Amino acid sequence: MATRDFILDLGKLMIGIAWIDGRLEQDEINALKELLFLLPDISGEEWMQLELYMTHAVSDAERRDLLDRVLSGIRSSGDKQLVLETLEKLVAGDGSGRAVGDTPETALPVLSEVEGSLSKGGVTESAFVEDVRQDLEGRSTGLLVHLTAPFRKTLKRKASQGTREDRIEDFIKNTIYFQLTSELEQQGRILSIPETEARKICLAAGLMAHVAWVDNEVCHREREAMNVALRELWNVPADEARLITGMSQARIMHGLDLVRLTSGFCRHTTIEERKAFLRCLFAIANAAENTSHDEIEAIRQIAKSFELPHQEFIEAKLTIPRRDRGGL
Repeated sequence: MATRDFILDLGKLMIGIAWIDGRLEQDEINALKELLFLLPDISGEEWMQLELYMTHAVSDAERRDLLDRVLSGIRSSGDKQLVLETLEKLVAGDGSGRAVGDTPETALPVLSEVEGSLSKGGVTESAFVEDVRQDLEGRSTGLLVHLTAPFRKTLKRKASQGTREDRIEDFIKNTIYFQLTSELEQQGRILSIPETEARKICLAAGLMAHVAWVDNEVCHREREAMNVALRELWNVPADEARLITGMSQARIMHGLDLVRLTSGFCRHTTIEERKAFLRCLFAIANAAENTSHDEIEAIRQIAKSFELPHQEFIEAKLTIPRRDRGGL
């Protein structure tokens, strides 16, 4: 599995390519941020590192060093495939492997344009992929040449279209909501629940996943309890509940900022909703018929962040049979 440093180096390399002519306009920086959202499983803290890195021009020497680090960081066929798939998405610009706005039938150009070729003299998408694959196989510095023109073209196209600043905020402050809407967009679907409600639900899912993950494992009964909570508390359709649960579980394993989750949830909920949600968290903790001391303490911290009286925490805890919480 690729390391976090490897993924960050890949992101920094793409930033270096964006800076190759020595300047970036603000709309290009915004477009670059949106493209870098396509990097796999980047946490909010890692995103801030990338955001800081893109504020200053990258020298040729630094760009070559980043390329060397990415090439030397490929330790397995899995790493190689990850890089290839990620670069395809970044050059396509929408995560689908084709230009934004193109249909599968009309999509040629963005992936096929190498070194400034537009239509005349351009190569096919498969040729672009094969060039990159060979560069990765041979750890060739030619990778920089093969990526520069297509990625710069995609960046300028995205900049001319304008970007969604709220998506940047979503990625940092409500990662699950960002991932959910991105996934549905790629499937050509939209959420069946209102946007404001969806943001709240995704924050709740992150908090439920945090409690379930206290013991570094989320069992099938905890997942089902989360699904039930989403369906019964917020009337989320079953298929969307499963999708949100799966995403929250995946994200919590890579780290979610508990402070942002709780503060965001507080902003979107009433006191009564937060009281009810405490009981929900205990139900998640006890889904496997055993609520541990660590799970109780995790919920205690959440209750404090919810600015609820300690008595509310006690009453929520007492909804779990004493035998299931070891007398605590």
